[in-house]
Formats: sequence, structure tokens, C-alpha cells
Amino acid sequence: MTDRYFETDKGQETIAQLLHGDDLASTSEYLMSILFDKDKREHLFNQFLEYETNVDYDWFNRYYSQEMTRISKKHKSFYSPPALGKLAKQLVDVARTNGDVEATKRNLGATNYDVAAGTGQLTIASWDANRRKHSPFSYRPSMYFYVSEELKLSGKPSRSIPFLLFNYLIRGMDGVVIAGDSLSRSISQVYFIQQPEDNHLGFSSLNVMPRTPDTMEAFDVRTWIDEPIEHIEDSEMPQFIVDQLTGNKRQPEQADEQAGELGIYKKRLNIIRNMSKGNDDGKEFDGKLTESDKALIDFIDVLMPGFAQFESEKNKERMERHRANKRQEQPLKFEQ
Repeated sequence: MTDRYFETDKGQETIAQLLHGDDLASTSEYLMSILFDKDKREHLFNQFLEYETNVDYDWFNRYYSQEMTRISKKHKSFYSPPALGKLAKQLVDVARTNGDVEATKRNLGATNYDVAAGTGQLTIASWDANRRKHSPFSYRPSMYFYVSEELKLSGKPSRSIPFLLFNYLIRGMDGVVIAGDSLSRSISQVYFIQQPEDNHLGFSSLNVMPRTPDTMEAFDVRTWIDEPIEHIEDSEMPQFIVDQLTGNKRQPEQADEQAGELGIYKKRLNIIRNMSKGNDDGKEFDGKLTESDKALIDFIDVLMPGFAQFESEKNKERMERHRANKRQEQPLKFEQ
């Protein structure tokens, strides 16, 4: 017996029912179509959560592996077991970083890097282990950044990527899913996923990175395949980041929490900075936006189109406050 509902026979039936499909192709296509509609997507998440609230395992592992086994008997293709996925990751690490297995994680700014991720079994295991290092009151999604890569061939649908994205989004994770060929770096889409309120009880939002030179350099994209998907849900900088950028203070009794969040935010900025070009010094972000942070701002601007306007407005407000303070400091001139 198992207490993991979606690994039971009944759970397998429920997955097929909720995803309105009779086979892997139909369930995968249905799920992919739902993911780009936030309301429908989160309604589907809540439907799944009615059956299972234990999120520490990949709900689709048994379903996907069984469906792939059926397909393999007909098409002579085979589902890769987790051990083979680990080996593939090590080979890609060596091929891309001259044997430095940690370099890929550093280059991508990843807490966890999973190549040939499939539906995300290994990434979920890492996510669960990381969140259990903290209490429910101190853990925040921005503490960790997960990068997964999964094979996507030009002009052909990926059956696993919809399930992989689902697993990121329903768990409120922060990270990137790169769909394409990990060795040739022929990439179909780069999906940027984040929890916009930094709330571990909330769902994440889904964005597709635009095909800009910055995106190509940040994620080592050498060529693009397939038609681009234009989908941005986070059109503005998340409020928890804005609060740190502007130095907004909370109530005195929340001072300790504010200090803790600043540390978390520094980690978040380090992750983004490490993915931007020209950052080889590895210096810790000091909490101030200066000229030296231009690469960071450029990269954030790729993700958040509203950030440049926001920063311009805040700079204008700061200048107005500075001038007002100067006027108040000037000594009064008395008539002789």
C-alpha cells in the first residue's frame, strides 16, 4: 500500500480524468493548452489538490512512465529511468564546462540544475529537501532557483514539458525550464517561472523569455527552433522586490523579518546577476543599484518590461525629495 494517491490505480484514473485524455498525447496536449490560461490553470491545480495535498513527490511519474512503456512497445522508444538521467546530466556538465560539474549551475545561476528533467522527479526531490531545511515561517521560494532542461525537437511536441511546467507552477517554485537540445543548444523556448509574492503557499506565474541577445547569452542559446511563444504574466517587478529596491520599511515590530528578507533578496539578485553578462567577479550584491549593476538592470528589464519606467519614476521622486531637503537646509536670510 502507498499513501501517495497518484501512484495508486485510482490515482492513475483520476489523472486521465482531470486531463481529459485517453493517452499520453491527448493529456499532454490538453495540459499544455491549459497552462497559458492562468485562471483555468489554477482551477486545475485546485482540482488536483482535492485528491492529493502531498507535494513532495512527482504526481506524474508512474502515469508518464507507464504511458511511455506502452509507446515504446509500438515505436521502439524507451522511457529513461532516473539513474540514466543523472548520468546524462553529468555528461552534459562535462561537455559544457570542461569537467567542472559545478560551473553549469554557476553559469545559469541555479541552486539545482537538472538536464533531461523529464516530468521533474529529481527537481521535485531537490525542492522538497531544500524547503525542509527551513520552518514554514522562514522558507520563501526566492531562496532557491531551479533550472531544468528537457529535450524538445523542432516541429514536434514534447510530451513531458507540460507536466514539468505543471510541477514547477503548482509548488510555487522559482526557476527556468529550457526546452530544446542540451548539447547543441538549439532551444525552442525558455520558460521563466516565479512566485510573484514570494509566498510558498501560492502558485507560481509563467513567462516565456523573449528571443533577445540577452536571453541567448544568459541561457547559452545558440540557435532558436520552432515559433516563439509570446506570453508574459509578470509585466511588473514583484512587490517584494520593489520593497527592497526602494528601501520601504515595515513596522518596528517587523524589523527582524525585514532584515531576514533583505538577505533572501540579496540571494535572489545574485542569482539574476549571475545569469547576466559581464559578471565574473562573483561579488555579493550590496543592496544598492549603481552603474556597476547595469548588467543586472538590463537582464531584469528583459523579464520585467515595467521595471525601467518604475526605476525612472523612483529616481525622479528621489531627486525631488533631495532638492526639497536642500531647500530646507538653506539658512534663512533676514533683511538688514
